[in-house]
Amino acid sequence: MTGLERIGLQEAIAALRAELIESVIASQGENLRFEVGEIAMEFQIEVERSADVKGNIKFWVVELGTRGTTKDRNIHKVVIPLKPIRIDGRPILTGSSEVPE
Repeated sequence: MTGLERIGLQEAIAALRAELIESVIASQGENLRFEVGEIAMEFQIEVERSADVKGNIKFWVVELGTRGTTKDRNIHKVVIPLKPIRIDGRPILTGSSEVPE
């Protein structure tokens, strides 16, 4: 990823969580609510063993160029199904007056 900071899989999922919370807050007071259902996140990832993470494996989200080339990379496709729920186990509703923690 030339010229761009690498994005870890954990960071990408945390960004989704933050966006969902912002969406719930933005829709407060609306008459129509939606239950947030399963979300499927699909990534192209690069797997790397690095001394920076104590020899463990690290997953990096890969942004392919306009030509879709993956020169000198071993790229994998990962689909992660997520079902957002509140800490008390209840579903999340957009427009809810209760913002998830």
